[in-house]
Amino acid sequence: MEGAVMKLENYETRLYCLLADELADGARRVDYEDVARRLGCSRSTVTYNVGKLMSSGVIGCINGKLYLKKE
Repeated sequence: MEGAVMKLENYETRLYCLLADELADGARRVDYEDVARRLGCSRSTVTYNVGKLMSSGVIGCINGKLYLKKE
C-alpha cells in the first residue's frame, strides 16, 4: 500500500493526508466543497483526485461514504 501512496501527485497526496485523518474512525460522507476550501483548490479538483485515489486502491466508496482501504 505504501508504494501506491508514494506514487501520488501533490493534490492527491494532500487529499490523502486529509482523508486519512477524516476517515480514521471509519467510513463517512465527505463534503467536497469543504475539502476544496481546506486544500485551496476547486471542488472539481477534489472530485478528480478522489477518483484517482479510488483507482489507486487507497480509498473506496460504499453507499456514498468514503473509507480507507486496508492493506
